[in-house]
Amino acid sequence: MLVSFQQVSSFFIISNIGFLRSATAFLVKHHPRQPYSRAIASSLTTLRGGSSNNMSTTATPPVARRDEDAVYYTGVAPPGWDLKYPRQGMNSPEPLLDPPVATPNPYGWMRDDKRDKEEVQQHLRAENEYTQAVTAHLEGLREELYQEMLSSIQETDYTTPRPDGEYSYYTRTFQGKSYTVHCRAPRPCEDGLIEWDGLAETPILPGEQVVLDVNELAEGKPYCSTGTVKHSPSHKLLAYAADFSGNEICQLFVKDLTTGEIVHQDDDLEIYGSLRWGADDNTIFFLKMDETQRPYQLYRRTLDGSNPDELLFEEKDELFWMGISKSLDGKYLFVQVESKETAEVHYLDLHDASSTLQCIAKRRPKVLYDVEHRNGKWWIQSNVGSLPNMALFTAPAVANCEAQWKLVSVKDADGSMRTVFDGGYDRSLDSVTCFKKHVVAYGRESGLPRIWILSVPSDADNLTESNDAVVAAKMETLQFTEDAYDVSMGSHAEFDTDRMMAVYDSLVTPSQSLEISMDDTSQRKVIKERLVPGYDKSLYGCERTTVTSRDGVTHIPVSIVYRKDVMDDAKNNGTPVNVHLYGYGSYGSSVEADFPCLLTCGLHDPRVQFWEPAKFAATLRHLQSPDSGPVCLKTDMSAGHFSASDRYKYLRELAFDYAFLLDQVGLYTPKKE
Repeated sequence: MLVSFQQVSSFFIISNIGFLRSATAFLVKHHPRQPYSRAIASSLTTLRGGSSNNMSTTATPPVARRDEDAVYYTGVAPPGWDLKYPRQGMNSPEPLLDPPVATPNPYGWMRDDKRDKEEVQQHLRAENEYTQAVTAHLEGLREELYQEMLSSIQETDYTTPRPDGEYSYYTRTFQGKSYTVHCRAPRPCEDGLIEWDGLAETPILPGEQVVLDVNELAEGKPYCSTGTVKHSPSHKLLAYAADFSGNEICQLFVKDLTTGEIVHQDDDLEIYGSLRWGADDNTIFFLKMDETQRPYQLYRRTLDGSNPDELLFEEKDELFWMGISKSLDGKYLFVQVESKETAEVHYLDLHDASSTLQCIAKRRPKVLYDVEHRNGKWWIQSNVGSLPNMALFTAPAVANCEAQWKLVSVKDADGSMRTVFDGGYDRSLDSVTCFKKHVVAYGRESGLPRIWILSVPSDADNLTESNDAVVAAKMETLQFTEDAYDVSMGSHAEFDTDRMMAVYDSLVTPSQSLEISMDDTSQRKVIKERLVPGYDKSLYGCERTTVTSRDGVTHIPVSIVYRKDVMDDAKNNGTPVNVHLYGYGSYGSSVEADFPCLLTCGLHDPRVQFWEPAKFAATLRHLQSPDSGPVCLKTDMSAGHFSASDRYKYLRELAFDYAFLLDQVGLYTPKKE
């Protein structure tokens, strides 16, 4: 039985159901008569400093040299500091420590931004060799876990086709191929459940065309990950960004979908992975990154070379990251710059050649906001006014409109008015998608993810108050039959539609793509349901309850999933049931380093640099006692923050992690020859 304190873990359970089956199988195979309490007691002995009988005792961990005089400074700039590197964000009102505080940094030499220091490379290779030696006895377990995981996925599969003009776009995967294949086909006359025989050679839709095979793109490369893959407004060209090192620095490619030829490529251009087309096939917007790999500059490029690349916006404050998006109606390009607690959005009219970037609302300390466009109005989510959650506003689609934001209301059947999202504690708002006649909101209420559909007539017959606040004709919450579930918005490419797609799953229901009428939400079609080989939903039950926290007031949601026969046996005969308990307490949660360990990293990770876990491992070994457990560091020398781009290699990495975990908690005994 698994008890989860985190609702969003439903995806984790389904996607890793192979691991759960495998872990259960190992308990049955290797501990057939050992009570669970004894296994846990044994594991605690190992974790508190005892040695595992399975662990290699001959391997010696690498000893990193220590520079006892090395320090780093916290606070104001120390003497000799290069002032081009700011010590804090330019708009921060908080004072820095003065004088600065020196903190020992004996392993600072491991920092290697260019990844070319031989001493550092040798140390990482030595760490990998040690980890391999220490875990050599787990090779059989890793292979069995990998095969179990592999058996639980449908290797030849496809994503739900999404309509966009004359075509439907989707991706495919094929057994034995590591990467996705991007496809399109003429749009079917009627949308509905796709009848496909499961064969690799059979098209998902009639007239299927491959627009980008990432397997071909990855040939001869140790790593390959695509960012944006997007067709042009005419559907004749395809622009995509590709990262070949794992450091999230991408190249730009443009492909002619008629001839299959690459018609635009700039080997000297290094960009972030996000791209957007303009209003025609000749204009592309892209982002450049600074030396810390923070996206901070927006450029416009004309593919015919008629104009040089134009810098449209630069964000100099290092606390702010930049992102770009387009309104679903295709009218505006949005440029979002955001820190953890402050945001600012600029817009560009894509259909006016003389337009320039303008700001919707200037940044204000601790005010976050995001914007969509619909029928001449901005639809704005914001916590302005120190709200605990996002409220929903509208305003005229003009620049510097912060004084014109009005809360959105709905008119109930009795004629009374109520605010739909006021930013209070009872209901959170995460995103808004604007369609021609509807606005769909996504958030959370009563601990569960929710989707709300607002019916909003066109401006000509819109019900409005004298202050021009938008009043929705009605708001409906999508309802589902299971007690605990996860639901999210699917992807959408069309503004003028009365149908939306939601993605639904639960602790016992594999992912489903649901097409829902926004005019009548009872009209639903399952367009695609994920196949999990070997899984029988009827064997499992799922319940949701709450427990009261120590404050006596807060109710914590708890989801419970179990095999029905096991639970029935427990209820009828009092048989104890083993529980896998998972909880999460957000970022205030602490996990002490008292035995936390296998450390993993990617050499080219720009977010969590490889030298941080390397320094951590060296520090733990320097401080641990002789009877402490193993500290292992495993560095993927060809990956970045998101691990392996090859889906099969990723599963092997996952099997490595789980094998280490099962071994360290005493739940694995090697088979005797």
